[in-house]
Amino acid sequence: MKNSNSKSKKAKTPFALRILRLTYNTLGRIFPVYFGNRAYQLWFTTTKFKTSTYELSVLELAKKEFIEVNNIKVAVYLWQHKTIKPIATLLFIHGWTGRGSQIANYVEQLTQLGYRVISFDGPAHGNTPGKQTSMLEMTDVVLALNKKYGDFDAAITHSFGGMILTFAMSLGLKLDRAALICPPNNFQIILDNFQHVLQLPDCVMQVMVRRTFSTYGQIVRNLVDMESNVKNLSCKALIIHDEDDLEISWHSSEKIAQAWPGAQLVKTQGLGHRRIVRDQQVIEHIIDFLDTETASPKQSMH
Repeated sequence: MKNSNSKSKKAKTPFALRILRLTYNTLGRIFPVYFGNRAYQLWFTTTKFKTSTYELSVLELAKKEFIEVNNIKVAVYLWQHKTIKPIATLLFIHGWTGRGSQIANYVEQLTQLGYRVISFDGPAHGNTPGKQTSMLEMTDVVLALNKKYGDFDAAITHSFGGMILTFAMSLGLKLDRAALICPPNNFQIILDNFQHVLQLPDCVMQVMVRRTFSTYGQIVRNLVDMESNVKNLSCKALIIHDEDDLEISWHSSEKIAQAWPGAQLVKTQGLGHRRIVRDQQVIEHIIDFLDTETASPKQSMH
């Protein structure tokens, strides 16, 4: 699946990020324990980005509720067609620093297909309070939503959200179809990306990783491993990843697709890690895959 605007402009590195990189690369080498502990705090800290005007307009159409999970009031959004009775329920799980409103471009078509659409802002994301969270907290939210709203028939995820979904499925969550956009295949790729973004020296990274595992246990590395979690799933899967994704390599999705029985992998070009979510061709491909009257998805497009 090629995109006509395959040549994307190279984004400027934010000034704050340049300062962080300089600090970790100089003082971090001298005081690795101190800066390793600071990196550990940063690892769980989220950033909230401005919600687009279009997303806000779609949010206005949603039924808004809150569900309390681990003493946090999590913002939940529900959409359904005004005249078409829902025959299935779909869950959207956003990625790190994402938000539930990123499903906006899909809502109208999904509800026309007969889906009730549910999304949420994870802890410390969007309209849900907090400054820090973890994949374990995010998974708790997904399981709590399942308990409150009943079984999900399908899901769409972006990035880190795919890891959350398959971890929840390893804990018993049931689905018929899942469309995953740019998922990371294991815990290590997220650590590597964090180190790459901040350009952390190895000595700082080692302290951060040791503290992470001392807090959560090294078993967490295996618990969220997507290749392991999908190998026995009967759920139909569509995995879409861009060849120009600089945050998570498309080879991550390739490995997941190889491990997931019957999974379909679609590669795109020129969309990167974030724009891919709202690309019209990607949306159409996912809608076709999730069509409740369609027996099988389209063939892969390259």
